[in-house]
Order: sequence, then structure tokens, then C-alpha cells
Amino acid sequence: MYISREEYDRQPLLIRQGAIELWGVLLARSVDCCRTRYLYSFNAFYVEMCYDTLNGKLTCICSFSRIDRLDRYLSQMDFNQFGISLA
Repeated sequence: MYISREEYDRQPLLIRQGAIELWGVLLARSVDCCRTRYLYSFNAFYVEMCYDTLNGKLTCICSFSRIDRLDRYLSQMDFNQFGISLA
């Protein structure tokens, strides 16, 4: 399924969540004191789904295309799954 980032952002929260769970590619997970974040690749952009660590509820979905926002995830990503060797 192809959808532009702009069109994706216009959809209701539950539609965006369902699209990511069906067609997104999970790249990494990050946990801090209050949130668990899941990073997905989806079409030509990335999507971060944030959940409250205490109750497990979805708190936000953010889409972005700037690669500097990937910094928090780089140490957790398995580049071998993409055929990329960093050595």
C-alpha cells in the first residue's frame, strides 16, 4: 500500500496505527523512563509509535523523514537484515 506522508498524517489515529501494524516494517524499539517507542519504516518515511510504559496505551504517532531523528535508534538497529555491514 502506498500513501504519502501528508495523506497518512491526515488519517485518524486508529487508522494510522492499523496501517503501520499491517504494512510498516518494524526497525527498532527504544525505552525511556515513561515511554516505549517503536520505529517503523513505511513507504518513503518513518513512523514512531509511542506507548506509555505504565499502562501500555498508545500516546502518539509521529511521522518524519529527516534521518537525524533516527539517532536514538541506531544502536538498536540490526543492519544485517538489510544486507548492510557496518564493519
